[in-house]
Amino acid sequence: MTLAEAGEIFRYWEDNPPSHLVLQTIARLLGWQPSRPSPPASLPDLAAAPPPGLAVAPPTDIAMPPPILDPATLRARNRARAQETAHRTGNIS
Repeated sequence: MTLAEAGEIFRYWEDNPPSHLVLQTIARLLGWQPSRPSPPASLPDLAAAPPPGLAVAPPTDIAMPPPILDPATLRARNRARAQETAHRTGNIS
């Protein structure tokens, strides 16, 4: 991004501020303070921590199915889905 492009964005924000910043300003005027994360206790903890601002989803027990990379299998699955949809909607040909 060039300095001129950044200037355009900031000029736009003067008239149309981002809603999350407006909400944060209102909340702070009402006394809300953002929580400060505690600093990591050791160097290995710091290395394992996600970067600031990165949203990390907690691990789940739901496993992703293995990918299907065979075109013939994908075509057959799509044909079956199309037939199922046609039967369900009454568009049987």
